[in-house]
Amino acid sequence: MGTVPVRHKHLRLNQGKLERVKSVLRSATETEALESAMDLVLTEAEILKTLRRVKGKGRVKRLFGR
Repeated sequence: MGTVPVRHKHLRLNQGKLERVKSVLRSATETEALESAMDLVLTEAEILKTLRRVKGKGRVKRLFGR
C-alpha cells in the first residue's frame, strides 16, 4: 500500500467531546483517539455502502423464533 502523507493540522475542537472519545475508544492520546474515530467513520461508510448495494437482494432468515 505505500506511505500515506501525514500533515500537521491546527483544529478547534470541543475538548469535552475529545476527552469522551478518548475514553470510549480507550486511546492513550488525543491523536490516537481522532485516528480511531476517523477509522470507525470510514469503516461504517463502507458497511453502509455495501448494505445499500445489496438492499432488496436475498432474504433474511429468522434464526430464533418469537
